Amino acid sequence: MLPLLPPSPRAQPPRQGRQPARAACPLPPEEPRAEWLGIASAGAPEKPGCASPPLSGRQKDLCEKKPELVPAIREGARLGLQECRSQFRHERWNCRPPPAARRGLPAAAAAAFGHQLSSGTKETAFIYAVTAAGLVHSVTRSCSAGNMTECSCDTNLQTGGSASEGWHWGGCSDDIHYGMWFSRKFLDVPIKNITGKNGSGLAAMNLHNNEAGRQAVAKLMSVDCRCHGVSGSCAVKTCWKTMSSFEKIGHFLKNKYENSIQISDRLKKKLRRKEKSQRKIPIQKEDLLYVNKSPNYCVEDHKLGIPGTQGRECNRTSEGPDGCNLLCCGRGYNTHVVRHVERCECKFVWCCYVRCRRCETMTDVHTCK
Repeated sequence: MLPLLPPSPRAQPPRQGRQPARAACPLPPEEPRAEWLGIASAGAPEKPGCASPPLSGRQKDLCEKKPELVPAIREGARLGLQECRSQFRHERWNCRPPPAARRGLPAAAAAAFGHQLSSGTKETAFIYAVTAAGLVHSVTRSCSAGNMTECSCDTNLQTGGSASEGWHWGGCSDDIHYGMWFSRKFLDVPIKNITGKNGSGLAAMNLHNNEAGRQAVAKLMSVDCRCHGVSGSCAVKTCWKTMSSFEKIGHFLKNKYENSIQISDRLKKKLRRKEKSQRKIPIQKEDLLYVNKSPNYCVEDHKLGIPGTQGRECNRTSEGPDGCNLLCCGRGYNTHVVRHVERCECKFVWCCYVRCRRCETMTDVHTCK
């Protein structure tokens, strides 16, 4: 049987003593869906390997042949969902399924937001981009940590540098190439298999946004250095490339979300802007694209997977998206007082215990009607 991966100049000899555990993969449904995100659903029970999400045939093959990547796949989904919820925590759509979905639907469907993954909106664009970026980030980290036999550090950056400027490449540079390769293989191929050459505008949009997320990780790579020399003189520096924190990548993608581009849902030879007057402006790899305009997300809609904003906590004094006026969609808000009791003014008493006072505070909490 041919190996899964093509020969790579970055391949390292197998490390002795590393025996990755085999992971069990379930039989998948026929259609690939993004419900693999269910492996990171909040409150979902942990299951071994890829047992939690439904997978496409190609994803199942990757799962079976590369079981050592299962933890990285889980971590990639978790990173993407966590960052999505962090970036949108103060907005009408907060990257969460409606309460009824969390109670009644399977964990994978609830975590994958149902309609949001197929609605073709700006929110769809962000979910695809941030989860593709999360998979790149986690797989690349796994390579750098030595958890894989096919990849490790970027060996192309282990020699050379600038002697005149007093630095050279060294350390362990993140090999982002393998992470991007795996992300494309795991996320893009199932979409291409369904759509074929004459794919829909929605499928082309999803593929583009997947790549936009990956490009964000690559664009934000930074160079870290360590000084060497007598008494910290930094006469020579050893430098290596590393990925930015995922929070920084999330901020970058949120900015792209705010400036996302609407495209035509009728796919011609290539993606094109919906506005005819702007079609001469090129679409960049890092741009996020959407087909359909977003709903207002004000009222709960089980069918569309919209949780609404009723009961959400708002900031009475804020003029931003978390302000009671915007978040509550003009419906008004309720105010109630919350009593907090905590230990305070703690002192160590010799010997040997800590004595504290009980402090009470009263706080006004505002929630949308």
